[in-house]
Amino acid sequence: MSVKETIQVDESQKGEPGVQEVITPIPVGNQIIKKATYWRSILQDDLNPEVTDGVSTVRFAVPAMVDEEYETEEMNEDGTKQIGIRQILDLKWYEADLGAENVARLQEAVKPFVAGARESEAPISKPARKKRAAK
Repeated sequence: MSVKETIQVDESQKGEPGVQEVITPIPVGNQIIKKATYWRSILQDDLNPEVTDGVSTVRFAVPAMVDEEYETEEMNEDGTKQIGIRQILDLKWYEADLGAENVARLQEAVKPFVAGARESEAPISKPARKKRAAK
């Protein structure tokens, strides 16, 4: 997340998206009083930092070759199978904070691929068959 600045806002904005409550302990005599303040992070476009209006976080995946561990047919001295590493095609997930203009540019760039694609359900977290390390 690209945060241009964080500004303090009034308590009346505490339930709005992007507003976080910060509890500050204040010593008063022998007691500690906790005071709540509210802060909003102003996002900036990751590609154009001057843009802060209408910026939203976009999540997308890109195909990438990654290392996958697998059990080989060869055996270790203790009788367990040896582990090998092979390259497989998988998805690598990204997030970018983009203003409306750059969201439109991203949509335009993937348009030919979307045109030839099938719609799919959102990804569901699934246990990996083997431990994968991005390369």
